[in-house]
Amino acid sequence: MTFTSDDLKTPSNKTFRDIALATVAALAVFGAVLTVAQTVKMAAASDAVPAASAEKADRVTSALPATCKSEAWGDWSADCLAAISGTVNPRQVRFETFEARDVEGKTSVLARVPART
Repeated sequence: MTFTSDDLKTPSNKTFRDIALATVAALAVFGAVLTVAQTVKMAAASDAVPAASAEKADRVTSALPATCKSEAWGDWSADCLAAISGTVNPRQVRFETFEARDVEGKTSVLARVPART
């Protein structure tokens, strides 16, 4: 091994560069730890159990007026529709749903169209 100089000390600019790189690396590790800690904290907060609520069917039937209790959802009489909407002469529109299946593509398309009365 050949040395061009008898001075075996590390140059000061290389030492400064090494310290700067070590500082940046330490800050990156510290930032990563903070990010992981915050993510864990947020995940733990999202695991909270929501307040118990009534089932969907219970909510719908409880919101309907008494005139609609015996009728199928969406197929209401004029009296029931008037009680729901609050209007005297409501316009009732019925819909029918048609399905077109593509067996090879394993898809189906639903089309909802107004029914002729």
